[in-house]
Formats: sequence, C-alpha cells, structure tokens
Amino acid sequence: MRILAAVLGSPIAHSKSPLLHRAAFAALNMESSEYSRFELGSEELEGFLDSHPEHVGFSLTMPLKDRLVALAGVRGWTVDETATLTAAGNTLVRGSGEVQVANTDVRGIVRAIAPHMESVPYAAHGAGTGSAGAGRATILGAGATAASALVACRDLGIAHVDFRVRNPDRARRVLDLAERIGLTSSVGDLTRIGPSAIVISTLPAEAAPNPIWETPVPGGVALDVAYAAESAFLTAAAAHGLHPVDGTAMLVEQAVAQFEMFLAAAQADDAGTTENLPTIENLPTGQELTSRVAAAMYAALEGPPARARD
Repeated sequence: MRILAAVLGSPIAHSKSPLLHRAAFAALNMESSEYSRFELGSEELEGFLDSHPEHVGFSLTMPLKDRLVALAGVRGWTVDETATLTAAGNTLVRGSGEVQVANTDVRGIVRAIAPHMESVPYAAHGAGTGSAGAGRATILGAGATAASALVACRDLGIAHVDFRVRNPDRARRVLDLAERIGLTSSVGDLTRIGPSAIVISTLPAEAAPNPIWETPVPGGVALDVAYAAESAFLTAAAAHGLHPVDGTAMLVEQAVAQFEMFLAAAQADDAGTTENLPTIENLPTGQELTSRVAAAMYAALEGPPARARD
C-alpha cells in the first residue's frame, strides 16, 4: 500500500506538515509513500485537485480552507460536521470513489487539551465546584481558528464561551455559531480574561495582548495555537495557575487525525496486492496506530516522546 499526499497553501515553505507526515510514514515502514508541498492560491485549487487524481489526500492551509468547503458544495463531496460548522476545511481525502472534507483542527484542539483536564474533570463541567469559571471558556480572537476552538470547547463540555477581540463587530460569525451549537456566548475587548476552565489564544504570537487575568479555575488549561518558541500568553497563563499547552500539541494532534484519515482512505482502496509493503495486515490499528503516529510526529519536532492518552 502506497500513499501520496501533500500540503497545499500560500505561503507554504514554512509548513511543518511534510516533516510530520514523513515521520509517520517512516514509523510505519511505509517507505514508498510520499508527502509533498505545493504553493497554491484559492483560484488554483479546483484545477490542481483535478490534475492530481493519484493523491489520496491533502492537508490545506490558508488561503484554501474556506474555498475547499465552497468547492465541496459545488462538487457534491461529503463535508463532515466540523467543516460544515466552521465553514473551513483543512483536510481532503479520496477513497472508495468518494471525496471527504474535514476540519481536523477541532480534533487537534480537543486532543491537545483533554489529557490535561482528566485529573480535574469538573474543570469543564463545573460539577460541585462552585467556581465562577467552571463550564466556561475564553477564546482570544474571532477568526476561522476561533470557530474551530469554539466547536472544540463544545466537545470538551463547555457551556459558555467569552470571546475577547479587538473589534467586537467582527465577532458576529462566532457568536452565531455558538448559538447554533447550543452554547451561550459573550464578547469583550482584550483587556481582561475572566475566570475560565479553558483559555485559548488564536492570535498570532506577535499580536499577543497583556490582559488582566481574573481568578482561574482549578485544573484549568490554556492553549496557544501559535507554535512560537516563546509564548508570553502561556507564560502569563501559567503564572495564574493554568496548565499551559503550546501550539505544537494542536499541530501534531490535528496532523495525527489527518494521517488516520489518509490511511483509512488508502486501505479502503487497497486491492490486497503486496508489491508495496506494508500491507493492511502489517499495520497497527486503533490506539496503537494513533500512539505510534503521534510519537513519531512529536519526536520529529523534538517534542514530548509520546502522546498523552485521551
């Protein structure tokens, strides 16, 4: 079995996706598989996909995420709930004659945060704690990544999300989405972060604010989706009692979810030939597969040696 995949976007030279996916191929002895990168604008996406039918899957970054979902609607492709809700897709896979579009950023955020909340599960749900921030999250920013963070918060058991933005008028998209998925929400400026079980910054590292932090929730978690070497946001979060999670965790976990989709699609189309080893029977499955892929990707970034089990 051989997988051809690639990351698409512009600019793309900085992308770590080839490093991550190639590490996963190596860990599974899939030496014949390839993962490339292509510089691509949104107006080029449809033609590029049509001219590369041999590729099982693609990872997509800016400015292609919104365009992918729009194109899926025109082509009649399957769009999963995460991409439908956020109106953004970062993954396309082909298998068994079908094309699927997904937004694995949501799963990446959930997988990055959830293991750190296991020891204090009431941090999200607020059962019996009396804490003002239990069941509450704060998201800095209101763009496409903030929409993914919002859906992830729902999946983590959050009931209310407070958006902190520079221009409240630009938050309408995420406020409407919160209502659609059954969460209450509020919006304010970046000067203050209220009591929260989860705090997620979706802002670029250079745009990190210096807010006043109110009393955190015991067992709370802070995630900075930017994977800069130093995060002033996470430093402040840790100083206020939250467990800091850097953007590397989200980067790897969303890539693991993508890789699992690529592999499943390739397996669905595998004819059982053995000229390109490993075959389906040689590969791990379930949690063993997830752990091995994640460990290889973290190691490629010189991060944690193994993935926390969720």
